[in-house]
Amino acid sequence: MGILSLAEERKPGKDNSAQKVTALQNNENRFRYLMEILPEGIIFFDQTGKISSINSSLQKIVGPGCDQIVGSRCSDLPWHFAVPDRQAVAEDDGSIFDYIMKTGKAVAGKECIWEFPGGKRIILSVNAAPCLDENGNIDGVVAAMTDVTLSKQADIGANEIKEVYERLTSYADEALLRAQFSDGRTVYINEAAEKILGYSLDDYLNDPKIYAKFILPEYYPRWLAAIAEMKGGKDFVKNLILAMSAKDGRTVMMEFTVIAIKDQKGKIVYLESLGRDITARGFMEMELAKAQKLESIGLLAGGIAHDFNNILTAILGSLSLAKIEATSPDKLYERLTRAEEHCLKAKSLTKRLLTYSRGGSPLRKTSSLAKVLQEAAIFSVSGKNIKCKFDFADDLWSAQIDEGQMHQVTHYLVTNAAEAMPQGGTIEIGAQNKRLNADQVPPLLAGNYLQWYVKDHGVGIPKEHMKKLFDPYFTTKQMSNIKGMGLGLAICYSIVKNHEGLIIVDSEPGAGTIFTVYIPAVDEECGKRNTKGNEEIKKSAQPKILLIDDERILLEVTSSMLIHLGYEVATAECHEEALAIYGKAKEAGRPFSLIIMDLTLRGDEGGETAIRRWLAIHPEVKAIISSGYVRDPVIEEYWKYGFTGAIMKPYTIAELEKALAKVITIDND
Repeated sequence: MGILSLAEERKPGKDNSAQKVTALQNNENRFRYLMEILPEGIIFFDQTGKISSINSSLQKIVGPGCDQIVGSRCSDLPWHFAVPDRQAVAEDDGSIFDYIMKTGKAVAGKECIWEFPGGKRIILSVNAAPCLDENGNIDGVVAAMTDVTLSKQADIGANEIKEVYERLTSYADEALLRAQFSDGRTVYINEAAEKILGYSLDDYLNDPKIYAKFILPEYYPRWLAAIAEMKGGKDFVKNLILAMSAKDGRTVMMEFTVIAIKDQKGKIVYLESLGRDITARGFMEMELAKAQKLESIGLLAGGIAHDFNNILTAILGSLSLAKIEATSPDKLYERLTRAEEHCLKAKSLTKRLLTYSRGGSPLRKTSSLAKVLQEAAIFSVSGKNIKCKFDFADDLWSAQIDEGQMHQVTHYLVTNAAEAMPQGGTIEIGAQNKRLNADQVPPLLAGNYLQWYVKDHGVGIPKEHMKKLFDPYFTTKQMSNIKGMGLGLAICYSIVKNHEGLIIVDSEPGAGTIFTVYIPAVDEECGKRNTKGNEEIKKSAQPKILLIDDERILLEVTSSMLIHLGYEVATAECHEEALAIYGKAKEAGRPFSLIIMDLTLRGDEGGETAIRRWLAIHPEVKAIISSGYVRDPVIEEYWKYGFTGAIMKPYTIAELEKALAKVITIDND
């Protein structure tokens, strides 16, 4: 469509020559052609504000019906300025036409919104200027309009996305770090990154090599490998686990996704690292791995110690009998005594192994932890050039603990602390109440705990030893005796773990070491132990004992010990044989006063199952359980399972006599 015009054709005057008319017509034609090829929409206003003409590009921009606006006034158009600028447009209605007519100034880049019935709207960028007559007077206005609707919507969308991105990065729990790929300098971090690691953006900007400093040396090769992968064409690396040193010295485990941000040519410009703090998860995984390793070794240690205790029982019993049978206190008796002493030392070792093993469940009661810690510490430094400084909270909560085991933990920790200060010094021991939230001290659950510690000011522990410190048989001492076997801290770990607690260590070479232990607290006394199984049983003047064990040597030695103590003894290697013997004696009117049965018999029922069958057949039966598993629940809480007492292997004749005295009173009348 050509240019529509209401202007009357100008006719040449008398003085105009045909040449001027032709030139004018040629200029007008050129102007029309120019108007038609321009992509901008062109609109002309006359002096009164009426639209005198438009080009076809404006029709394409505005759409059908655009030609109907020719002849209407500027103020009648359905447009308004998107961002009115009162200094650049007329103050009455913001009209570009009125502004130009009054000031004679052109305007450029003014945005306006053209709205149509039905809700359609377009955004136009307007450039406008005055039209001057041959005398230099303003006789109209011309405006060029460009449709910028799509680009503005794209800008708005991009701004919205940017705002969402900024909100997410600001409020996210994950750390976000953006670094220039060329020099490694970090140019952006979010609030979470600063909170987790403690470094501000200025710290990163001032030190382009900061990553090499706060990523721990053993993990830094992983970071370099991730960068190398992206240099090789990979767009991102996921599940990158790094241990990092926070500004306050803490070690933080982070799991990163690293993304390569590229320009249009595919060249890497930035590396964006999105990381979450997995310190708690990593600690729990390490604790789980440690617990699994300890459990595996504990099973082995428990089995070995059990079998060893059986052997020791035979040896120790034989030595006890040999001492009794020795005719005079000569060198033979002395040698037997020494052999017995060494057997008792071996017994102590197996007890330690079994405490460490899985079978070492604590026998708890509500106790004052402060009293246990103080007594154990004073005992441990007795005779040493060491002082103990105690700091216990006045309102310290009670705890359900095995006092013997906790005494053992304290002894190990205080002894180690003393050895770390060979020139003497002061060991600090304290305890306080601690309320823990979830994940505050992983893997402990939320709740009330007693937090106690043993602190020395000695040589400290080398960093390379810290990870192995609680491993069984790891020691820096000479392996020349029991003291250097490396079981101490492993046993401490097992004891504390079996109390649903946690033991951790912090040390700096040359500055000392502190072991911190968490034990669950209790609010009130637990029920008292049922001790009816400890009631004495009065029997006849010639009590009979039935001994059940699958080791022939143990039957022989133990029966000899029982006979020496004045008992009539019968033996059996399995429960079926024992039931038959017991039944016959009962029918004959000479029942057994007591049964001593081993906890585990090869190819037969365990003691826990066997006693139920015995009681079902013979409700009156009284039985003592015996085992080399010192810390088995059946041994520790025998009365709950139906037993009258318990005795732990190995035992001397004196220990056997004491155990029997608790359940049998011999009538010598």
